[in-house]
Amino acid sequence: YSAVYQEEISGYFAGYAAVKLGYTKLGYCGGMAVPAVLRFGYGFLQGADAAAVETGADVSVVWGYANQFYGDADITAVMDTWYGEGTELVFACGGGVYTSVAEAAAKVGGKVIGVDVDQAPIIDGLYGEGMTVTSAMKGLAPTVKTVLGRIVAGEFVGGTVENLGLVSEVSADNYVQLPASTQWAEGFTEEDYNALVAAIYNGEVVVNNDITITAADN
Repeated sequence: YSAVYQEEISGYFAGYAAVKLGYTKLGYCGGMAVPAVLRFGYGFLQGADAAAVETGADVSVVWGYANQFYGDADITAVMDTWYGEGTELVFACGGGVYTSVAEAAAKVGGKVIGVDVDQAPIIDGLYGEGMTVTSAMKGLAPTVKTVLGRIVAGEFVGGTVENLGLVSEVSADNYVQLPASTQWAEGFTEEDYNALVAAIYNGEVVVNNDITITAADN
């Protein structure tokens, strides 16, 4: 059994939240330009853009790939430059790449968005309390529990691939989401997030998953 995720939706949540919370100078540091990382990033841009339209904010984004899924001194140096030139928040979208992003952020009071799971306990614990604004999550634990439940019930799931995303208007039920540790504030409350989840689930907001689109196409 294989599960793939609609990462563009959780990326959208993260980008939308960042701008609604008042961050306008954003960065995106992907691990490698593989489909999942691209979907996270493309969703992040769409969410940030939608929030910028709603708020009237002038939002800029710096974009790059580490070409690996771990941090090192070279990546930290690039992140030092980003934060030093005014980037307020970087989406660290590449496994262990967060170590370099967080190291650079810690020097200047910068912020980070985590990926895949709720990375706040790790990042905040190691690099500075309150550093992690949110994380663009995939529901790894719910996936395992659901599949095991189906197996226990007698269903054969072998040889199948499922593309997991939103299954409900209720955020906690879904396979792509933001964590409870998100730094909710007046600009983006938990109620606002739940309303956004419902809007995407109901088709009122559409997140494009076409990772071949370039800036020139828009």
